[in-house]
Amino acid sequence: LHMFTKISLSHLHILNKGTLGIITKIALSCPKLPTSRQAALLQCPTFNDVRTTLSTAKEKLGEILSAFEFMDYEVVSLVQQQQQQTVLIEEEDDESDNPFFLLVETQGSNSEHDREKMEQFLECCMEDGFVVNGILAQDGKQMEEM
Repeated sequence: LHMFTKISLSHLHILNKGTLGIITKIALSCPKLPTSRQAALLQCPTFNDVRTTLSTAKEKLGEILSAFEFMDYEVVSLVQQQQQQTVLIEEEDDESDNPFFLLVETQGSNSEHDREKMEQFLECCMEDGFVVNGILAQDGKQMEEM
């Protein structure tokens, strides 16, 4: 087909009812990066607390919640050994105490408002006992270290 019509097969697409179409123009809309980012590394005693923390994050953080990552004790201890730094696990900590870790990240456009929402979320989780330990990043450097 390319030799006779100068149309490459990679530019042809099958449309509905078996007809062929040619892409002639593409427009991409890329949103700007959010100006506000928050991150917290949390520790939970049970997997049920992890699930409850996730639903609380969806409820309290809503549209600014951008990541909710789960890690177990072994993963966090391996990362700490590799990077040779202590984040949440101290030498005397036992795996059975609080074996589940969460990284919660938010992105938004109003840093003051986003920080307030994150603090309310953390306060709620800690008061209810879903989260027993945690670190809220104070700046971009701490966020990258997490």
